[in-house]
Amino acid sequence: MTVLLIDDEPEICFLMKNMLKRKGIICDLAHSLAQGRERLGKGSYSAVFLDIHLPDGKGYQLIGEIRQRQPGAQVIAISAVDAEKENAAGRGADLFIAKPFDKSSILGGLQSLGITTD
Repeated sequence: MTVLLIDDEPEICFLMKNMLKRKGIICDLAHSLAQGRERLGKGSYSAVFLDIHLPDGKGYQLIGEIRQRQPGAQVIAISAVDAEKENAAGRGADLFIAKPFDKSSILGGLQSLGITTD
């Protein structure tokens, strides 16, 4: 299984990629909307973790493209701003996870969406 993480924070990318790798999940990385678009055109993903606040815009801008390019992929919005939870749901995200997050919130979130992490 492969997921895409679109986040501009290097520490989060490093930690999440390594955590998912231990569970046998491949994690591709993108650090901006532009890189996210590029990855969406090249790979096939079960889920996309999408940071809301990126250097070149709001992550919400990609939700429609994710739905078009990756039918069936789950969109998991991530943000340090709790108020974004309602916005995420209203704009089509399947799940919202608040930063800072831990291993159980990421793996539990994937499982709640029917994505096996064993």
